[in-house]
Amino acid sequence: MEKLETVDFQHRDLIRERFKILDLPISDYTFANIYLFRAISRYKFLQTDCGLFICGSNKRGQPYVMPLNDLRSCDMQIFEEVLSKYGFFFPIPEEWLSFFPPDKFIVTSDDDESDYIYLAESMAALKGRKFSRHRNHLNQFFSLYEPQGRPLCADNHYDGLRILQHWQDESMTAREKTDFAQCEEALNKFSELALWGTIYYIEDKPAGFIIGEPLNTDTFVLHFAKASTKYHGIYEFMFNDTAKKLMAEYKYLNLEEDMGNKNLRRTKMSYSPEKLLKKYRVSRKA
Repeated sequence: MEKLETVDFQHRDLIRERFKILDLPISDYTFANIYLFRAISRYKFLQTDCGLFICGSNKRGQPYVMPLNDLRSCDMQIFEEVLSKYGFFFPIPEEWLSFFPPDKFIVTSDDDESDYIYLAESMAALKGRKFSRHRNHLNQFFSLYEPQGRPLCADNHYDGLRILQHWQDESMTAREKTDFAQCEEALNKFSELALWGTIYYIEDKPAGFIIGEPLNTDTFVLHFAKASTKYHGIYEFMFNDTAKKLMAEYKYLNLEEDMGNKNLRRTKMSYSPEKLLKKYRVSRKA
């Protein structure tokens, strides 16, 4: 038996519960990511005799299936049938790979899809020579501004929308080539998606915000960070402040992937990630 449905809020509680059980540090495994990128990735909710899955397609248009249950407990024959219809499994954590016999399956990974994982304590402290540039930017920022942070909520999400629009205008890029639409929806459905965030003001004017959510028991994922570039050093400040807020509860911060964007990769590497978390593809051998 198979049942395929467009991902929507009716699946929210079930998907969240499955992700909680899996307890994975991979950024894709949150309902917010699935819901917000449902149009771009063409996500569908799939129920089979083998279990529950999310079907989607990557930026190359390749179909894949994302498990909502630990594949190590599945019947091999049934999920071979799933793969025959829906492409390859993705993203698969390294600890699951031993389940796939090399004579039947091909395992690959793409560095563009790896998540950047940081120690929250390191980003909060910014100690050592490797963070000297970020500390300088942060010191310059504090010498010019006295920022105020407030929790994002229904009362101020319109300020977040103003920041987002300003960020989009500064980007000089078409909306469809940025994550504007997804971030806008995150702000508009902030409570329904159970997101966490901080909005920052400078001289009572909205200047930037960060949005994220718990990913698993020791990792917090940051989905969006938007600010006006006229405030030099504001991104260093927002990441540093967020790390300070979260470090008591979460050991790691996941800043997601760089999608092959060289500028984004350079920025994320400058914060000295603890590790790059590979996401594996598993496909059947022909």
